[in-house]
Amino acid sequence: MDTQSGSENYTVSVLQRLAARGDKDAIVAGERRVSGAEAVSTTLRIAAALRDLGLVEGDGVAMFVENSPEALLLQLAVHFTGCRLVFVPLEPGNKELAALIDRADVKVLIFDPALEERTQLVADLITVPHVFSIGPSSFAADFLVASSGTTELPLRDASDGRHLATILYTGGTTGLPKLVVHRKSCYDSIVQLSHAYIDDVSSNPMLLIATSITHASGHSSFLVGVLSGHTTVLLRKFDAGTALSVLDGERVTAMTVVTPMLYELLDHPDCRPGRFTALRSIIYLGASASPARLTQALERFGPVLTQLYGATESGMVTALTPQEHDLRRPQSLTSCGRPLPGVEVELRNDDGKPVATGQHGELYVRSHAVMEGYWNDPGRTVEVIDDDGWFRTGDIARQDENGYLYIVGRARDIIVTGTTADNVYARLLDDFLTAQPSIRDAATIGLLDDDDREIVHVVLVPEDPADVPDLTRLTLEIDSALGELYRPASYSFADSLPRTQIGKIDKEALRAAVLAAHT
Repeated sequence: MDTQSGSENYTVSVLQRLAARGDKDAIVAGERRVSGAEAVSTTLRIAAALRDLGLVEGDGVAMFVENSPEALLLQLAVHFTGCRLVFVPLEPGNKELAALIDRADVKVLIFDPALEERTQLVADLITVPHVFSIGPSSFAADFLVASSGTTELPLRDASDGRHLATILYTGGTTGLPKLVVHRKSCYDSIVQLSHAYIDDVSSNPMLLIATSITHASGHSSFLVGVLSGHTTVLLRKFDAGTALSVLDGERVTAMTVVTPMLYELLDHPDCRPGRFTALRSIIYLGASASPARLTQALERFGPVLTQLYGATESGMVTALTPQEHDLRRPQSLTSCGRPLPGVEVELRNDDGKPVATGQHGELYVRSHAVMEGYWNDPGRTVEVIDDDGWFRTGDIARQDENGYLYIVGRARDIIVTGTTADNVYARLLDDFLTAQPSIRDAATIGLLDDDDREIVHVVLVPEDPADVPDLTRLTLEIDSALGELYRPASYSFADSLPRTQIGKIDKEALRAAVLAAHT
């Protein structure tokens, strides 16, 4: 393999780290074990196949996949060639997926055979020049077979890093999803972040990735893991029992989960204190965790917890380290930590002015990890990024005198259900519901269940109070259009919805009314 390269493309460093592993495992996925040499060879042959298709720098390649070694290596190959990587998440409904792919302007759609049926339905709604599977498929060519006959590219053929681009979905109304664009500066931040996760203690550091690799958490975890010397251990789908078995059997030293996954691990009968003696780090992210649950996790796993707070648009913002999860200071478990190196934060009032220490304000972030903007959507971009590069998160927080941040609410109407790394955007469901002929008005709110997780509750105002919608049928329609993530856990009916003076639905008042009625 030619190791000479003057490219600034981060994939070269990743491939060099993989190559250094030689015949040792680089990726472990169930019974499959992929060596470092095989990972590099596969990546560079896939890259050659992409170029043989006639793709050039900047062309979009969409990935609709479950977790697999091939999907990880395909991500590297897309960026190696300078193509634009477009992540298609599993959660939205088919119409939303079609809108996402269409809006992202892709030349190639590559899907997992396990998702073949959905891919066919989505592909019928849009026009994509090339559709391939990564594995046997009844209606598309197998891209892995096609790439197996190519000659792997030399590392010196990597595209210049300035062409790097990744598009991630972050919700929106049907037909106009928000697509976040990250470029080279984001990957420079990931490379820098990886230095903090080098494990000098474990003889064979292994990182278990439980989140989806088409979410920012799984994608960045893989890169950080490789660059910090870890073997990647991959779960195709999250299951608490399987995850605990893999933690034990593979002697995993580090793990990345979203907070609800951590809860599921804690609730499993096989999660016993002292069982996972090799485990040195659990990174949890995606949603805040209750102090009671964190106390439970510390009792089960020991002082290994790290919380990362961030968003698709902002990248990682803060970290709460294992030493800062301090049971002697219960208040510490309510914080999301302090800003990471290179990250600036400000809390501002409604007038855009900084607030005093300890006061609540909307959180603004500036760093190299902040997105470039929303894909082909300058109007939405200027709403959240100002001329000085500050990103408006929409989260309400306070910061204490030691620099610790505490998220206390959300300015934007988002529901963290805890079922995946994604959030439910209430406006999307509201718009779908009010488009139904039998519904005059509707509002989606989040209610806390007994485990401090938010559930989706819908309040409906029927056109005819004597003829309420069939809720079973309505739920099926929501599933089909928006995906299971948006499936309401409960419904209630009202004659009207409370509104503010300027006509917006007052969801805080509505939530209070629903809670009072439930009580």
